[in-house]
Amino acid sequence: MSNGNLQPNQHGFAPQGYAAPPARTNQLAIASFVLAFVVTLLSIIFGHVALNQIKRTGEGGRGLALAGLWISYLSVVAALTAVGVIWVTALNAQHAASTSFGSGGAVYAAPTPYYNSTPQPYYSAPADSSQPIYGSDATYAVPQYSTASAAVGPAGVAQPASSSPVSDADRAYCQNRGVLLWLAGSATYRGALCSIDGFPTLISMANDVGGNVTLPARSDASSFSATAPDGTEYSYGQGTVTITTASKTFTEPTTEWEAGNASSLSSPGDLDISTPISYPVCDDSVMIVYGTSWNSATNADAVQNLLDAHPGSSYMRTDLSCRAFTGPSTASSEGAYVYAVYSVESGQEAACKAISGTPYYGRVLSNSRNSGDNKLQCG
Repeated sequence: MSNGNLQPNQHGFAPQGYAAPPARTNQLAIASFVLAFVVTLLSIIFGHVALNQIKRTGEGGRGLALAGLWISYLSVVAALTAVGVIWVTALNAQHAASTSFGSGGAVYAAPTPYYNSTPQPYYSAPADSSQPIYGSDATYAVPQYSTASAAVGPAGVAQPASSSPVSDADRAYCQNRGVLLWLAGSATYRGALCSIDGFPTLISMANDVGGNVTLPARSDASSFSATAPDGTEYSYGQGTVTITTASKTFTEPTTEWEAGNASSLSSPGDLDISTPISYPVCDDSVMIVYGTSWNSATNADAVQNLLDAHPGSSYMRTDLSCRAFTGPSTASSEGAYVYAVYSVESGQEAACKAISGTPYYGRVLSNSRNSGDNKLQCG
């Protein structure tokens, strides 16, 4: 008999059709799974909280919470792996650049060039032996090649009797300590074949890192080159510029190929303003820098304003100066040439006193220091 109330059957179970309602799904478990594809950190936090709540309350959603955690942790591992690969790749690229070009010149650039103790006869006399190359007093006179010099090539330029700079091109491209014989360049590299202390010498510069190297050079009719102590080969040719390291070769088309006495090389870097550009003597004297500029569109105005603000000052381009100065680099000037307005002081003490309490700074005009190692140290 039934009194109208449902009773358990003989096996102790509720009648069929009246099962207990399903467990409620934990909301944080759902959030953990959804956020695993959007905000990994929140997904991880919600997932762990959800598991604790489910264990305590018996709610559903444990699978969702675990799935959210697995997806999130795998995403973190993938992201860290990608960052690690990018970081290692960047380090390798930086190492390759510093190995190739000295990262400011410190690898190859020594206080004196790598000269042998005996002269190297890399240069032959011009084809026309009657052509006057030296004055009667044995002092150097600029070779009389004009436009035909490009056909003669670097090997056709005779070593001058004196390595004392004569022209602005000598002072600019040979660090004010030699005579420019030939100049070559590409989008990234510039090579100057100079006669320094009676030896053919390559001064090579890379626009991306700003350093320069100084090495004994050799030449032929269509190229000049040098080999660094670590085997890196610098080759400047009429058609291509090639830098070969132990692991890589960099090649670019030659965009500049001129004899050292070419008229186009007069007053290198001059901005055509009221004050002509200068090429200071690199005698370890001290200069005060009032300001710099490397925007090609505004260099002339910026430099003129600095000159006007500091009567008696001069301006220079850092890559056309002493060996201790760095040239353009992607890190400091976005690869653009850097102009500086300056004045030369009588000594370190006077320079330090002059810049004390000002935004100005000092640099040493030196060919005996490594590139970038010319900061004036005060007190």
